[in-house]
Amino acid sequence: MSLNLPEGEIRKRLQKLRNYERLYPELRKKYEQAKRRIRELEEALARERREREESVEALRLQIEELREMVFGRKRGGGGEDDGAQPPDERHSPQKRQPRSPASYRRSLPKDGEVTQESFHGIDHCPDCGRVLTQLRESVRYLEDIVLPALSGLKTVERQRIETGFCPRCRKWRSAIPIGKQVCSLGENVRRRIVYCVTVQKQTFEDIARDLQDTFGIAVSDGEMARILAGEAAKLLPEYHDIDARIRGSPCQHLDETGWPVQAEGEGQWGWVKTASDTPDTIFRLGRSRGKGNAKALIRDRDQPTVTDDYAAYDDCADTQGLCWAHPKRKFQDLAESRTLANDRQEHCRKFYEQFCTLLHDVSLIVASPYDRPLREKHAEKFRRTIADLCVPHPADPKKLATLKATFLANIDRYLLCVREPNIPITNNKAERSIRPLVLKRKISFGSKTQKGADVMSILLSVCLTTWWRKPRSFYAAYDAIIRKWQAA
Repeated sequence: MSLNLPEGEIRKRLQKLRNYERLYPELRKKYEQAKRRIRELEEALARERREREESVEALRLQIEELREMVFGRKRGGGGEDDGAQPPDERHSPQKRQPRSPASYRRSLPKDGEVTQESFHGIDHCPDCGRVLTQLRESVRYLEDIVLPALSGLKTVERQRIETGFCPRCRKWRSAIPIGKQVCSLGENVRRRIVYCVTVQKQTFEDIARDLQDTFGIAVSDGEMARILAGEAAKLLPEYHDIDARIRGSPCQHLDETGWPVQAEGEGQWGWVKTASDTPDTIFRLGRSRGKGNAKALIRDRDQPTVTDDYAAYDDCADTQGLCWAHPKRKFQDLAESRTLANDRQEHCRKFYEQFCTLLHDVSLIVASPYDRPLREKHAEKFRRTIADLCVPHPADPKKLATLKATFLANIDRYLLCVREPNIPITNNKAERSIRPLVLKRKISFGSKTQKGADVMSILLSVCLTTWWRKPRSFYAAYDAIIRKWQAA
């Protein structure tokens, strides 16, 4: 069947075809551009949505951390946990060991500790007056203290000091040094004030009340400040000696916390350095949080040093180990977070369990006898395990991804405790040493001046080190330190 079209119709259709052929590439190009633009917008929308979800997740985690800082953390298990055991073993209920009856009673004093003895006899029944038979004797001990305010044991010595003029020296001489104050406090009161300020963490107001109520001695804040400054000057050689002993230990620990100084302060922070094997500890109060203070504390670069992952400690020591408890605590916070989605929280929980298993294995190796070739093999094995564990995963929250990358970047410092001998796996030694300073800061709110902060640095270092050695008598040990440096 043939279709006969008029000449005009044919020319019209040919013109339309030419128009289609001319417009098609342009339309095709616009279509591809529109399609590409839609794809870009969809990707941008998905990226924006993903970023918004990550931001909301990060803000929720920050709010959770702030809530724990303000209201405290509620966790089961209690006690200090260094992660030496996996979660299932660490949180499993343990059978309570029964206490012996003797543990509920006071320990009996030794014969040499008995200061007086009394006898309480009985012959007749106090009810009917009949003579008692089969008399037996029971021995009991009564421990008590002497309150000077009640017994009048406070001593007041009137010193009659003779002076004379030397015609040759042209000077006045006295039998003993004559103080500027007509009435001053003796050595025992001074040491009592130092003990209450450092070990008992009392304020000046509490100390003044205790001296008044217990000993009947009135003392002002200014007098206590002068006493503390004088005692600190006597203990300064012991402060430097403690520092020297720390430098001679197998390893040193460092940490920092806030310590406000109201006026003329160099900073609002307190630093602590302690030995890994002894109670020797020194403090530096009223400093900044800058790197210079870390360098001032780490005098020997070749001494192994364990710290947390704070940038001020970087490159201060040639051999630096990092604390495993800090990343473990952060991984645990993510695993127990209630702000994450269920799938992400489950992912964080599984990662935390794997990390605890790794930490448990590392703890066993660190506690084993040291053998360098064997330790190097274990270190290489742990390196591969950490590399596999810290591989980025799509389900990682942003905070977990950052913690993984940071832990992996510092893998050599974390494995220092495996490669080298006598390197603790955590920085708990410094954190336990700095805890009394944190408690004192909450009570006394820091120091008024930088001079007071320097005085407190010396007193806390010497007194807490002495007290942590558990002497039979703190005052006797303190007196021995004073006499040692007076005789030097």
